[in-house]
Amino acid sequence: MGALIGACLLAVGGAIVASEVYGSFEGAAAMSGGTLGAFLGAVLGLVLALWAILRRGGAAAGKATAILTGGALVVVACFGFIAFS
Repeated sequence: MGALIGACLLAVGGAIVASEVYGSFEGAAAMSGGTLGAFLGAVLGLVLALWAILRRGGAAAGKATAILTGGALVVVACFGFIAFS
């Protein structure tokens, strides 16, 4: 779940930043920014989610699950923003 959240959020962020920096000529900048952001977000999200769940022998697994669920809601909000913008 962490990799999915990280990939989605960094893909959206990368696409927005690339569009602002390079312009939105046929969406090429947004596509490249989204692709790079998705890959980096997936790797970073996976590593951070595993770290959050497994640290201290799994004592914080409930808290990590709550944070990841909150992150999933943010991803849904980002999808809504993209769909209606």
